[in-house]
Amino acid sequence: MDLFLEKFPPTVEQSVKRLIADMTFADRTRLANMNEAALIRFHDSYGLFLRNQFRLPGNEPLMKSCRETAYLKTITPEQASYVIVKELQQRLLKENTLRLVKSSSVLPTGPAATR
Repeated sequence: MDLFLEKFPPTVEQSVKRLIADMTFADRTRLANMNEAALIRFHDSYGLFLRNQFRLPGNEPLMKSCRETAYLKTITPEQASYVIVKELQQRLLKENTLRLVKSSSVLPTGPAATR
């Protein structure tokens, strides 16, 4: 069982920590700045990855943690993966103020910039 728990995190907290460790700064910034509609669209594909990566269903400790986090009596694997995505976003927003900066933004120069 210990090998299972090493490979598949048993809690939402541990899942989120693992995901953050594997994300680039740009990915963390994008996810932190998504509105609810964008987060739902993102979950369509990333949720499938999470269900496969963390073995939902099958990882009962993580399913239980997702249920408790969402204050639900029952939870589907799709709901559980959304709980993880939402907690991931909340953690990113809480720990850092990540703002998306447009790569094309350039400071003005010349006479107009000094006005």
